[in-house]
Amino acid sequence: MTALFNTQSRFRPLIDFCAIVALGYLLKIVLDQFIWRYSGPVSLGIMLSVILFYLRSMGESWAWIGLVKIKSRRGFVLLPFQTLLALFAILATASALSLAGEALGLDFMKPDNSRAQDRFGDVAGNTRLYIFWLSIVWFAGPAEELYFRGFMIGKLREALGNSTWASALSVLIPALIFGLGHVYYLGLRGLVTTGGIAVTLGVLYILYKRNIWPLMIAHGAANTLTFTVVYLQLEA
Repeated sequence: MTALFNTQSRFRPLIDFCAIVALGYLLKIVLDQFIWRYSGPVSLGIMLSVILFYLRSMGESWAWIGLVKIKSRRGFVLLPFQTLLALFAILATASALSLAGEALGLDFMKPDNSRAQDRFGDVAGNTRLYIFWLSIVWFAGPAEELYFRGFMIGKLREALGNSTWASALSVLIPALIFGLGHVYYLGLRGLVTTGGIAVTLGVLYILYKRNIWPLMIAHGAANTLTFTVVYLQLEA
């Protein structure tokens, strides 16, 4: 009887996970037909509203998706160090995957900014466009953390448990979904790179005991660095 109850209690989170992820995917497909450049941030905003409504209906606080209240002095002291570690992890993962792809001679891992430029426009030297996209990515980056790390990992851990293999799956599945979400403008290279970064951030999220603040800040900072490099035309 207890085993049956445990199975049912874990089946519900899995259904909720699949339903919300499917809704987000369908919403993105629909928005792609009308606002391709902005479908990602807009769909993220809508999905975060859905998730917050869902959490309220389940009697959960925002802390459930990582928005924990930092009350102790130790927590405030650790925050910048955790953020810097997350930022370093993002940059190191992206660099390592790029170098590995080059060493292995994988053509799809060669930099190709044409698709990104189709989406973001010619940011190089364009101050207005640069500031415009920074304002968007500082919403989209933290929003992605709340959706892909906060919600997805939290819900999968409810469904799968806290064993080592369950924790691994709860990180890998959202990372794969995150990577697939970047294929449409970054190609297969985007899947590998952003998927790898998502694995790194997922591991940190668990190590940080589901405190998502450092990841949100680091994600926004990483996006800012990327756009700044393009804006200042510092690319190799």
